Amino acid sequence: MVCGACASQQSSENPTAQSGANTQSSERKLQKVTIAQFGHVFLYMPLYVAIDKGYFKDQGLDVNLSVSGGDEKTFTAVATGNAQFGVSDPLFTAIAREHGQSGKVVAAVVRGVPFWVITDKKEMKPISKPEQFAGHKIATYTSPSTSYAVMKKVLANNGHPVDAKIVEGAFGTLPALLRAGQVDMALEIEPVVSIVLHNGGHIVYNPQKELGDFAFTGLEVSETFNKEHPDQVQGAVNALQKGMDFIHSDFAGAVAVAKKEFPDVEPSVVRQALQRLKDSNTVPKSVELPKAAWDKAVALRREIGDMKGNGDYDLNVDMSYADKATKK
Repeated sequence: MVCGACASQQSSENPTAQSGANTQSSERKLQKVTIAQFGHVFLYMPLYVAIDKGYFKDQGLDVNLSVSGGDEKTFTAVATGNAQFGVSDPLFTAIAREHGQSGKVVAAVVRGVPFWVITDKKEMKPISKPEQFAGHKIATYTSPSTSYAVMKKVLANNGHPVDAKIVEGAFGTLPALLRAGQVDMALEIEPVVSIVLHNGGHIVYNPQKELGDFAFTGLEVSETFNKEHPDQVQGAVNALQKGMDFIHSDFAGAVAVAKKEFPDVEPSVVRQALQRLKDSNTVPKSVELPKAAWDKAVALRREIGDMKGNGDYDLNVDMSYADKATKK
């Protein structure tokens, strides 16, 4: 999506080094793999934790992270073999299939809708129903981002459209639109949400109430790689599961990793941002991606016209690796 995905504005590259692997794993031959990602995204903390704690190396994988600059570009890198794995909006697997490319989503990375509507205008009151957006301008990332799609769905209001305007902006520009008074609110992700709150802003709306569990970001592979290298796929999914386990069992340790990954963000803001993601379960406890969460994402994409097919779950999602990873 841009945004199963939305990169941190603090960095366009992820300098993460795979530290912490045990001696036994470092002595054996590691398979080099590239994981393409939209950008260096705070939401992808399970991935960064798994790399930092050496969980990929424990699985025999030496990870190189590359930045694609877009969810559709991430899946293209996977489909063409320029990357073995992609971290992006999982629905691009189904969208690409409609255009002749094929792949599988093998794990969830982010679940739910990790957006909050924020404002720096003190007079703005909390919003409890879509009708209260009437007369306002709300900034989102540019279409066809999930940010834009989610706000469009909220304003569609189940067939009773709300008279409000979506203002599209590139990632990293929405707080500036707020400060300049060009919009009243912005639909944002962490750590931007916590940065704005730290600077005196506040949250006015949480669209999670509208969508609930939702397939937001996944780990994708090509059909060919999935068939030819199942051990590497299993290893990557295992590592991601361990990263999630670490975040939920050792929060202080996870915060320490996040501070290293995003050194330009105030440490207290890093903690608040990760806490919000953990508490909302958008950093999930499991790499499993349920059919219900997938179907909600498909319904949204079909509603805004990005998908014409039904995005069949069994055709696009392979949870066999996740099943094994969660039983370890």
